[in-house]
Amino acid sequence: MQKNILIICGLLLESVILSYCQFPDFKYYNIGITEEELLGQSSLVDMDKDGDLDFIAGTGGGEAWWFEFQEADKWIRHKIGDYTLTDKGGVTIDVDGDGWLDHVAGGTWFRNSGDPGEQFERFENGVIFAYDMVAGDINGDEIQDIIALSEQEGLYWYDFTANPKKKWKKIRIGDGIAGGISPQGIADMDNDGDNDIVRSNVWYDNLNGDGSKWGIHRTISYVESKGEFAYSSRVYITDWDKDGDMDIVQSDANNPEGKIAWHANKDGKGINWFTHSIDSETTQDLHSLCVADFDNDGDLDVFSGGGPMTSDLHKRLYIWENKDGEGLAWEKHEILTDYECFDAVAADVDGDGDIDICSKPWKGNNPYFLRNMKIENQKQ
Repeated sequence: MQKNILIICGLLLESVILSYCQFPDFKYYNIGITEEELLGQSSLVDMDKDGDLDFIAGTGGGEAWWFEFQEADKWIRHKIGDYTLTDKGGVTIDVDGDGWLDHVAGGTWFRNSGDPGEQFERFENGVIFAYDMVAGDINGDEIQDIIALSEQEGLYWYDFTANPKKKWKKIRIGDGIAGGISPQGIADMDNDGDNDIVRSNVWYDNLNGDGSKWGIHRTISYVESKGEFAYSSRVYITDWDKDGDMDIVQSDANNPEGKIAWHANKDGKGINWFTHSIDSETTQDLHSLCVADFDNDGDLDVFSGGGPMTSDLHKRLYIWENKDGEGLAWEKHEILTDYECFDAVAADVDGDGDIDICSKPWKGNNPYFLRNMKIENQKQ
């Protein structure tokens, strides 16, 4: 009897360990339907201050919406506003400092009154018709600024602190390409105490620390350098190897045969780099990039998925699991098939302790929620 009890206990313990260590499944939910085809402006933020995250998306030159999360299978669509003066770039921050998150879409921003049933007040800010937009403190005043990128117009940052309802102060950083600063292309690349900007194949050094003068470092060479979408990529800056300096995770965007890698900042100054391949043969257009600990094992994993230029007959969404914790050994998990993925965003949407994903198609009107089932499966 005692032997049987020990065997049962051992099997139960093994089951618990396997459940804990197993890579999580993701469950698909439809978020809603939009009246116009989506392009970009992705954000996951708490728009209504209820403690969970809501999904923002919009279309170039048209409407923007926020989808209020209530349950995994219940989202309420709210209209942010009309006539967004943007290509696809958008970012959600508190523009006017009133404690409520507003939405910036290229040359327009929309003020959140705090009433979910009320359409946001629209302002024109003079920002370029942006392909990419990110936010961060450029001039050291501890207030987020806006950085916008357009292939035709270039790369700029904007200071709106004087009066956000008037045209914003505009400073040119460099030339433009078809995407390369989103979703997280701003950080201190040379450890000098100010924020710099990575733009796909180069990074711009904030020379005076206040955004008034920029130097260029052409030290990153990875993504496609020729063709209509030359240098187009998604970038995410983080201290990947935990050595105190900023490294870069990068995926090929607008490329039918996208590849993905992370670049180690070898000298801590952003001059010498070493590229570690994550996947060189995806047959997917990797126009999304999320970096997070998807399996709750204490290290960073990488997510991307098939965008509109994918060469494979099937669009595939992948998470590359960081098997050794150092980004040198990877296991690829296909978490969804035959759904297009464009500028996805990841965070703990439902507050259960694991990282979820929200995405959408390019020129489609069905955003979707991929719920990470890690915690739920451990409870069973």
